[in-house]
Amino acid sequence: MQKMGTHLFLVGIKGTGMSSLALLLQYWGFSVCGCDTSEIFSSDAVLNDAGIVVYEGFEASLLPPDTDGVIFSSAYSESLPILQEARKRSIPIYSYPQYLAYLSRQQDSYAVAGTHGKTTTCSVTTHLLNHACDGQFPFYAIFGAPQENVAGGRECALFEACEYQDHFHSYKLRGVLITSVEYDHPDYFSSKEQVMRSFETLVDNLQGGGFLIYCSDDPGASAIGSYAKKARHDLSILNYGFSSDGPFRIIKAIGGKYSLALLKDLPFSVTSKAKALVDDHVGALVLSIAMLLDRSEPKLYVEDKGVITDEVLPTLASLFLPHLAGYQGCKGRTEELFRDGQVIYLDDYAHHPSEIKTSLEEIRLRYPGYPLLVIFSAHTASRTFALLEEFAEVLAQSDQLILQSTYASARNDSSGAEDPALILFSLLRKSIGDGVAYAPSDEAAIEIAATWLQERRLCITMGAGNNRSLGPKIAERRRSLQ
Repeated sequence: MQKMGTHLFLVGIKGTGMSSLALLLQYWGFSVCGCDTSEIFSSDAVLNDAGIVVYEGFEASLLPPDTDGVIFSSAYSESLPILQEARKRSIPIYSYPQYLAYLSRQQDSYAVAGTHGKTTTCSVTTHLLNHACDGQFPFYAIFGAPQENVAGGRECALFEACEYQDHFHSYKLRGVLITSVEYDHPDYFSSKEQVMRSFETLVDNLQGGGFLIYCSDDPGASAIGSYAKKARHDLSILNYGFSSDGPFRIIKAIGGKYSLALLKDLPFSVTSKAKALVDDHVGALVLSIAMLLDRSEPKLYVEDKGVITDEVLPTLASLFLPHLAGYQGCKGRTEELFRDGQVIYLDDYAHHPSEIKTSLEEIRLRYPGYPLLVIFSAHTASRTFALLEEFAEVLAQSDQLILQSTYASARNDSSGAEDPALILFSLLRKSIGDGVAYAPSDEAAIEIAATWLQERRLCITMGAGNNRSLGPKIAERRRSLQ
């Protein structure tokens, strides 16, 4: 990698991973600024609080004269005027995945991969390593949500690793946790089989002597685990889940608690209720233990130095388990935004049918008895077209549903045909009738929601299409109608 100086410019800085990287680079002492669209994202406030300047647009004139390194979001094309200007000035340019690949070579590195659950699992792992190790574990993490503590050290790193365009193949990793493997990113992968091959290559690339962890409750992840057992005898392979046959089998206990097969007499609580999210929390526990044991002197990072005994797994699990109950969640993952009267406003990043299913399950369990209005913004035309039937099936579980037009992704993957959200609307009209509406604009979505919402209701903005800001506007409009 061509060496970059201390003044870094991030193109697409508001993205979930990019904003996390921006905060980390600033923490390390780099001078950081960037640019993005005029849309307001959840990261705007975080970047503003950190004093990071964000310019609007992508024009060449926005690139500061003292810039000596550019990192750009892979959601954008390299033909952007600002990137062309950087190239004209011979400034080193790296995509976000390329820069993460570079960082992965600077220390022992680990990652969470999978179609769903990556951000949550990374976030819980970060919480556990920070709290159970009293801030002594020397790692930093980069994933798609703002962090309570940006960094604690640089001896090892944890990354959220995405399969899109095989980005994670370029990372140098000692260990990986795989949450799930399903068909996604149809603008790049033509089939589920191609997705599986991509994950198999990820396993092939792991460093010898490292580890693979997978969720036994997910068929795709289990298939990758089986592949690893045959192809990589030099890896330590662990699995977790309700169907696990190992020490990290999850067992339902009384009082809404759980226990693990290796610690049946130590019930624990998690802050989530949906089965897939419980999996993510326990997966984070397993990953935390594996990362700790992969250090040459693991006892240095735990308060009780005698905890590293011959019974290493149960003793370390008993160290980490109590801290699961203290996890407070991360931005955009079934996040309660505010309450107005008796209406509760939520936001969730779910943008794949399986993610939506999990989020709706979590909401129903967390808020029993509350009818649910979902405002869904489909993300990428190719995904919506490829998974139309699956989207229709899970979204029909809403009590009321407002479909927004498909988000204009920077991937430009629309064929120019009819908006797939309209086709999805037609399918859902057949199943839930007048309970679904199509909103061609934010203003239309606000008006419909304000009219439909009654007291003791839930209103959730959902999807990766950045409709999070609608909640306060809907509440304001409701008040004006009363």
